[in-house]
Amino acid sequence: MASKLKLTVGVCFVTFVTLLYFVTPGESQEGEDVLKDQRGIDQAVCSQGEDKILTVQYDFMNGPVLCGQDVPLGLFHSRPPSVKYEHAEKGSRYLLAMVDPDAPSAKNPQMKYWRHWLVTFISGDDLQKGIRSKDWGSTGFGNILTSYADPTPPGGSGPHRYQFFLYRLQPGQDKTLNSNGRGQFDLPAFAADLEGPVAATEFTAENKE
Repeated sequence: MASKLKLTVGVCFVTFVTLLYFVTPGESQEGEDVLKDQRGIDQAVCSQGEDKILTVQYDFMNGPVLCGQDVPLGLFHSRPPSVKYEHAEKGSRYLLAMVDPDAPSAKNPQMKYWRHWLVTFISGDDLQKGIRSKDWGSTGFGNILTSYADPTPPGGSGPHRYQFFLYRLQPGQDKTLNSNGRGQFDLPAFAADLEGPVAATEFTAENKE
């Protein structure tokens, strides 16, 4: 009887540990399928190591975005987040992109990578210290190629990932943008001559109406 009880407890413990390993907060089976089907920059950005995680924090948060967390859609109010990257190199310049790879839906991402924000020529010194929400657009805090836009997933389209990618510019390099449209932004091609992404993070949001 005792041996059977030990065996039962052991099986339950192994099952519990297995579930913890394979099922992470905010990740559905549908999300896993999407990550398997889409490659390139559409990857699990949260598994790249702590030194590769970009610190992003909205002013309604008590702390930075936890990579992969779900953020209620109603909390956004048209102000960009603060951004910090402690491992940025002084004297270097960077480009920051925020995109939605699941537009208009993860099952039919014909408009990926919907461009929510694009800023170039960001100082590595400023990134080390952290750039506050109110500083974006001020003189010296990068050149805004695409103004910030809040997450706006269509109703009933399921969870959307909102991904932030930080790239390092080559010495003397800067980037321009020829298109004003936000949808079908080819981020891999646009960033092909940049180093990185050197850091990234993401959160999910969903319009359940």
